[in-house]
Amino acid sequence: MARRGENIRKRKDGRWEGRYIKARTPEGKIQWGYVYGTAYVEVKRVLIQRKAEAGFYNLNRTDLTFEALAEVWLHSLRNSIKESTYAHYSYTLHKYLLPVLSKVPVASLEESFLEQAMQQIVAPTDAAHKPLGNSSARECLSMLRRICKYAAHLRLIRPMELEVALPKASDKISAPLSPAEQQRLHQYVQANPTPRKIGLLFGLELGLRIGEICGLQWGDFDLKLGTLNINRTVCRISCGNGHTKVVIQTPKTCTSRREIPIPNQLLIMLKKLRGKASNAAWFLSGSESKPTEPRCYRKSIKAYQKQATVRQVRPHALRHTFATTCLQAGCDVKTLSELLGHANANITLQRYVHSDLTRKRREMNRIFSHQVSMRGRKAQNLIE
Repeated sequence: MARRGENIRKRKDGRWEGRYIKARTPEGKIQWGYVYGTAYVEVKRVLIQRKAEAGFYNLNRTDLTFEALAEVWLHSLRNSIKESTYAHYSYTLHKYLLPVLSKVPVASLEESFLEQAMQQIVAPTDAAHKPLGNSSARECLSMLRRICKYAAHLRLIRPMELEVALPKASDKISAPLSPAEQQRLHQYVQANPTPRKIGLLFGLELGLRIGEICGLQWGDFDLKLGTLNINRTVCRISCGNGHTKVVIQTPKTCTSRREIPIPNQLLIMLKKLRGKASNAAWFLSGSESKPTEPRCYRKSIKAYQKQATVRQVRPHALRHTFATTCLQAGCDVKTLSELLGHANANITLQRYVHSDLTRKRREMNRIFSHQVSMRGRKAQNLIE
């Protein structure tokens, strides 16, 4: 329900309207900005964002709420992070933190209170909300710490160290496709190669993320040199108000912008498909106007796996399979990390490399056969 002083009202047409001071003329006259929505909560949230952008909030006020502080912090990041990252931060803030902390005065923030609030966010007591997993809980705690650090930097609160016990990380790992499954998938694509089917092999044999596959244009391929350049990614982000949109942006990290050699069999298929397509044409859709978005392509991948009689796995499992296959073939971790576009080799080892029994047995035999050989040499030297 709207409160006095909020500048939010319900219009005769049933919509909610909020207004804020957008700017002032040189003569001091107020220029109003307006936001509209179908619900009071929706208008209030957007209104706070607009006020933060317009520099409305006085951070030295003693009645400053956590919600106002968080919106100012979020807006301060807008020009330094990707649009998709900003949308994800906004979603996490409004989905998890603000329902618990929005009305809390900044001046009253203390470690014990924030740690209890985090426990309430992670493990809600009401049946309407599910407990958070390790990943979401870590994101919420990280965001809360950053907001507190921002407040301490502005000298609104003293520096705080928050310690919260988070849910245990799940040990469930998506198993990579077996060699037999990989062969069936490759044969399925080779029988009738189309751009959308070949996209499967970009995950399986090049280790591309699904957003990178959707972001490929024919101009990214150098079929003479047999290389592929990863220059962009496609993703769908939240715009707030329950709406989403597709954005095309730079790859996930600096190292994700990379050049990858194309295997010979895959290169032959690409040369046959190239035809007269322009460099600006999107690889999957064949159109120059817009790319295929990941949400739609996931459905295609699921259908292709079923037709190829391959176990149903998420698109990212193809990338896992590529990493594991490369390591089993003797590829060094540094090279594999560069092929995957990781910031460092530790990410490759921790997240993507699955050691199977065959590899373990081979390594054990290699280690102990070497030790037996060394002992034999020492014994021979003693005899001599």
